[in-house]
Amino acid sequence: MRVDPSFVGQTPAHSTDVRHYERDDAKRMSELMTRETTAEVSRPAPKDTLTKVEEKLNAIKDWYASIKEAETVSKQSVLSSLKDVFSDPQTQKEALWYAFHQAKSAKGTDDAVPELLSVLKQELLGDFAGQLMAEPPTDRAALKAMLAQSFPLGAQKEQALWHCWAELKSLPEMTSTVDLVREELSFVIQKNAMVKNIMTHSHKLDLS
Repeated sequence: MRVDPSFVGQTPAHSTDVRHYERDDAKRMSELMTRETTAEVSRPAPKDTLTKVEEKLNAIKDWYASIKEAETVSKQSVLSSLKDVFSDPQTQKEALWYAFHQAKSAKGTDDAVPELLSVLKQELLGDFAGQLMAEPPTDRAALKAMLAQSFPLGAQKEQALWHCWAELKSLPEMTSTVDLVREELSFVIQKNAMVKNIMTHSHKLDLS
């Protein structure tokens, strides 16, 4: 067989292309691994995240203890203290809800602070009753939408509906709204109970 001298010593074109693609693939893989490694380093470790959550919770507990023991309890004093301790609006809201649940749990005991509970209830729930009076929902779907805007959690929705029912049930002109509130409250109570039951009895799957 005769071989064209012009091809002697040359590397096949497809071989060159293969090496080219291999180098490109290796380069892309290296860049990807570098990015993933950087992300792993920059991502907070679970332990660090847990520590931050515990620190925030401890700060909220300390804040609640301070306002509970204050000589004078008023809306102005509570909100002023809240903003002095927490700059983040989300943390402020979490602190108010924590304080509300603690103050409500203490109702009827020696640790009860009625003035503080009244301030917290009005700050967290009072505006919603007024909103329903100003713009009564036409149906449950409208009520659900209004609830979702102010109260993202199921427990918060339940508290808001209880408060609105107590505030509006004696007003004849709000009868239709009170009926909607009662229906939605019944649904939310059942849903919250179901979620609590699932959380209580759930367990991790054994994948070993």
